[in-house]
Amino acid sequence: MGISVENIICEPVGRNTAPAIALGCKYIEEKHGDVNVLVLPSDHMLDDSFFELAKEAEKYAKNSLCTFGVKPTYPSTGYGYIKLGAKIGSGYRAQGFVEKPDLGRAKEYLSSGGYLWNSGIFLFNIKRLQKEFETHLPEISSRMTSSEEMLANYDSLPNISIDFGLMEKAEDIMVFPFESGWRDVGSWESVYELLDKDEYGNSTVGDVIPLESSGSLIYGGDRLIATIGVKNLVVVDTRDALLVADRSKAEDVRTLAGKLKSEGRPEASFHTTVYRPWGYYSILDTGHRYKVKKIAIYPGSSISLQLHHHRAEHWIVVKGTAKITKNGEVVHVHENESIYVPKSTHHRVENEGKVDLHIIEIQTGEYVEEDDIVRFDDDYGRV
Repeated sequence: MGISVENIICEPVGRNTAPAIALGCKYIEEKHGDVNVLVLPSDHMLDDSFFELAKEAEKYAKNSLCTFGVKPTYPSTGYGYIKLGAKIGSGYRAQGFVEKPDLGRAKEYLSSGGYLWNSGIFLFNIKRLQKEFETHLPEISSRMTSSEEMLANYDSLPNISIDFGLMEKAEDIMVFPFESGWRDVGSWESVYELLDKDEYGNSTVGDVIPLESSGSLIYGGDRLIATIGVKNLVVVDTRDALLVADRSKAEDVRTLAGKLKSEGRPEASFHTTVYRPWGYYSILDTGHRYKVKKIAIYPGSSISLQLHHHRAEHWIVVKGTAKITKNGEVVHVHENESIYVPKSTHHRVENEGKVDLHIIEIQTGEYVEEDDIVRFDDDYGRV
């Protein structure tokens, strides 16, 4: 994506959008001073027309918190709404924020013409935003002395959204409406609308055979998915779970996610592929006293210098060359070569090459979970 590693900050733990925005703004202030910051969800698609609107909104950022609302096209129960107040230039005063409504109320908002979908996109002047944190979220602002201070104490910050914690309480907020050049791909219905369709209205990804099926989103991964005689379904197959839902109920996946969390299901919190600043890993297999991963490390990146008390690791290089530090000794391990790292051994893997480094890691021991790690040095501030 062309983003340098030093401009990527990983949350130590999930704490919702208010702490994440505060951390990001503090880091930007340390690098660039008191500037304006555009906050964007990662699951939206935007074209150049939106950014032209953002430039217009920037004129108001010094004195107002700015947000952006999408003109509704149907009575959605999956978005919050922003009530429009007095018009000012190309924007409006935000008169109020409304949580996701039921269908009846959503129809009222649509017919009134006085509400916009809350896009979750914001434009803040950093100093102006800090004042709002001081007023409404002092438990966050008290930690905004530096980004390092925030990272060190991140797990103690409140788990709260920027909407509930700040935007719904602040007084001077402007909202700027837009309708073209925007797609939310944060729901399966949005994904269905975005993808191409066959002559029967099916959108398919992966190895899919839809027989006598219509109006369905069928999203595959590593294996064949076949459907026979189904209509208007969402079928999503991943390595760790299979979702089958009526398309009209696709937004209820949030309810399902809440149920998984309440039952303590690991699928609610952990994916089989996990991304890190240095690359990513995928869990290939796991069982009693063992776990098998595929690890990918980007060129010029490395994992932390670390040890594990309860597990040993056996690494097999399948692509690239690994520079491995093991108890102070440095060795280079090439494709089709392997190395063994016993328990309680200081170790590190670096990729000095020009292509991704791929390693198959076999963990064995009495405990093979991710929290069995002691870091001694890390390029990403996680010590």
